[in-house]
Amino acid sequence: MSDGLPGPAPLIEIEAVTKVYRMGAVEVQALKGVDLQVAEGEFIAIMGASGSGKTTLMNVIGCLDLPSAGRYLLEGVDVRQLNDNQLAAIRNRKIGFVFQSFNLIPRSSAVHNVEMPLIYAGVTGGRRERALAALESVGLGDRARHQPSELSGGQQQRVAIARALVTEPAILLADEPTGNLDSESSVEIMRLLQELNEEGRTVVLITHEDEVAAFARRVVRLKDGLVVRDEPTIARASGVTA
Repeated sequence: MSDGLPGPAPLIEIEAVTKVYRMGAVEVQALKGVDLQVAEGEFIAIMGASGSGKTTLMNVIGCLDLPSAGRYLLEGVDVRQLNDNQLAAIRNRKIGFVFQSFNLIPRSSAVHNVEMPLIYAGVTGGRRERALAALESVGLGDRARHQPSELSGGQQQRVAIARALVTEPAILLADEPTGNLDSESSVEIMRLLQELNEEGRTVVLITHEDEVAAFARRVVRLKDGLVVRDEPTIARASGVTA
């Protein structure tokens, strides 16, 4: 029975968000009034064809771009009211990014790659220990000294995930994280994201593949800048139950 008290506010609250890009005299409306809420601890997949607005929505969620209109509240804070330094701090500490291209420094060890967000944040004490712990959490503690060229594609993406986790962000934002991987490595990475979610981490996945989206607990589909479907996945992939 409800006690009548309001529940916790969503981690992500997007209300009537639009995004307009201007190219010369032409305006392109990438988002046309999107509403979306994501609770802490959810694992959602945002899907859509090319031109659907999913990349624009990802950029808004990741504070890489600001809405033209509407509100985006992250942990209750309206990001449109923040200055550039505050937005940079959110990107560095509140959101962990995982991209299709691993974006690792080629001649640096795995542990040094994972340390980079802490270096940018000005963290000094315990930096190496935190990076090693993050690598352990993705099953790569024994590869800490290896350079990217000495790792498989799946292992490189695990390093990238460890780098995203090292600041203990509120959100793990994964943009097509399996796009450069073979099928076996793709399943391994998606199972890892499931495990991280089951440990309580909020995961927002951007994908165009139904097989990848099936690992999430909820799928949001975009078309022409609007949410056209928002529903739980019927059965999660890889035999892991919701």
